[in-house]
Amino acid sequence: MSTDPHLARDLSVMAMRLNRQLRLRHSSDKIPVAHLSILATLFREGPTTTGELAVRERIKPPSISRSSSALLEMGLIERVPHPTDGRQVLLTLTDEGRRVASQDVASRERVLAEQLAELTDEQRDTLATAADILNALVERAD
Repeated sequence: MSTDPHLARDLSVMAMRLNRQLRLRHSSDKIPVAHLSILATLFREGPTTTGELAVRERIKPPSISRSSSALLEMGLIERVPHPTDGRQVLLTLTDEGRRVASQDVASRERVLAEQLAELTDEQRDTLATAADILNALVERAD
């Protein structure tokens, strides 16, 4: 099976550029983008351990520990006992953390929605199909 030799490169570049655009437009200038990513993950996936969060965020555990300590100090997350393993704790959003994460996610979705509104129905349908394919690629990579 032959593929366009530039497809992988083009997809990679476009994914990075889109991610950069969305991150640059994040809703809070006071919170680093890496911290917002952690908040968004907790918002989407719920309470998790630092180890699981490091895997999901694809960063080393010491970096998650530093970021989570900063988010704890900001009052955006809290540590709660693990329900089945007394040796572990879960990181979870506080009410303020949930508000910040919700605003950030909504801000990024609003930017994309504005851009999508300028496309034709056929282009949006094509992107919906592409999104399904990209989700499958990401799930296979995980």
